[in-house]
Amino acid sequence: MNATPAERVAVILRDEFAAHGVRLPDIRADLGDPHQPQLELGTVPLGTGFALLRVLTDYQRLLKAERARSERRG
Repeated sequence: MNATPAERVAVILRDEFAAHGVRLPDIRADLGDPHQPQLELGTVPLGTGFALLRVLTDYQRLLKAERARSERRG
């Protein structure tokens, strides 16, 4: 069975945190609404919360740069 995009994102985030030495005990995709999947995190220790903020900020910055680059092309 192929993983959905939300499930792939959950795996990517888990791998990104592992690369920073942070283990997320519970991150999964909630596919209850296939049109709007959600990522669910279990209990996050304080240090992990700071790492989560850093990684998500990096992703947000990368997404913004990618959108700007796409707009310049189109």
